Amino acid sequence: MTPDLFPQLLGLTISDEALHQAIAPHAAGDTALNPARIQKLKTDFLMLTELGVVFSFSNRDAYQREFGEPRGEGAKVLSGIFYYPQGSEEVEPYEGPGPFSEAPVETREEALAAYGEPDASDGEEDAIEWEQWVVQAGGQGVELSADYDEDGEVLCLTAALAMA
Repeated sequence: MTPDLFPQLLGLTISDEALHQAIAPHAAGDTALNPARIQKLKTDFLMLTELGVVFSFSNRDAYQREFGEPRGEGAKVLSGIFYYPQGSEEVEPYEGPGPFSEAPVETREEALAAYGEPDASDGEEDAIEWEQWVVQAGGQGVELSADYDEDGEVLCLTAALAMA
C-alpha cells in the first residue's frame, strides 16, 4: 500500500493484520508493528521516520467515545496520520502524493488544487494558518487538514476520522 492510501487504515487496531501489512514495507527495524513491539507500545505514536509519516493511536475507549466502534479488536486504534512534506525534528520529509491526491501537496496552492474550497480555515487572507476538508473515503468521512507556514508551505497534512 502506498502512503497516500494510508487513510483507508483509520479505525484499524494494532492487532489487525491489514495494518501490519501496510506498514511493513515502510517501517525500518524497531518501528515495525511486530507482536513484541505491540506489547511494548507505550507511546501513542509510530514514526515512519524515513517516510516522513507519523501514525497516531488512541486507546480503544477514547476512540469509541470520539469516533465510534473501531474496525478491529486491538487495544490501540489508528486515529490519525500525519504527513510532513518539509520533515520535522522526528521525521524526514514526506515526498509522495498527498492523501486523496495524485500529486504532492507541499503548498497551499497545491492543497487547494487537490482538495478544492476548504470547509474551514483560520488566519488572515494573506496568511492562512490552516485549512480543513472533509473527504469521503470507504464510506466514512475523513477530516483532512493542512497547516501552513507564513509562506504558504505545508508543514503538516493530517488525516483523521470525523468525530461521531
